[in-house]
Amino acid sequence: MEIEEKNERPFLNVIKWTIPVLLFCLLVLMILFTPSFQNIAFKVKSLFSGSLASETTSLVGIEKLELRSQRNINSIEMKLEKLKPVKPYIVVNTTENRFSLRNANGDTIRTGACSTGKNELLIAGNKKIVFKTPKGMFAVQNKQEDRPWIKPDWAFIEDGLPIPSARSASRIDYSMLGDYALSIGDGYMLHGTLYQRFLGLPVTHGCVRLGDKDLEVIYHTLSKGSKVFIY
Repeated sequence: MEIEEKNERPFLNVIKWTIPVLLFCLLVLMILFTPSFQNIAFKVKSLFSGSLASETTSLVGIEKLELRSQRNINSIEMKLEKLKPVKPYIVVNTTENRFSLRNANGDTIRTGACSTGKNELLIAGNKKIVFKTPKGMFAVQNKQEDRPWIKPDWAFIEDGLPIPSARSASRIDYSMLGDYALSIGDGYMLHGTLYQRFLGLPVTHGCVRLGDKDLEVIYHTLSKGSKVFIY
């Protein structure tokens, strides 16, 4: 009988100390997750980080934030105003190969299919040329009717032909660009095409090709300086 009592005492001692420890841990957890404790902890953290929470929640802090926000809004509005077209413009979607001709108010004048860069790589000697249409905001730099295309070196390399001299007549093509061409810089243009059946597909070397009727309307609607948005 005495042996059984001795064996039970260690077990009772463990229970005696375990229960208070568990209760203490539970109490600590309850305190840590109370809103008041978290608020105090946040203020202490803000104090040590050099930016008191009370500053942003105070009336003075709110007024400062409002003034700063208003200045940012005014700055953005001024930038947008500068970007706003003041004359008809065109938007080109290179993913769907569609264009949208719009007036200065943003109303659609005409939409239709177009062709943009085929995103293919051509290796010409030590040069790597990617045939893709540039994206961004551009402007019409000049307009020409019946403009000839002066073939660059890559046009002959792509066709597997020897590269002629710079003044060779074989470089001049009078039919490739169609009746009208609008330059947007760096050799890129909005122009016509002999391959009307490919409109709506990414098949160009970077320029935007348009159908004859669409191009005629675009040519006579846009003027030098008109915006060209490509995305």
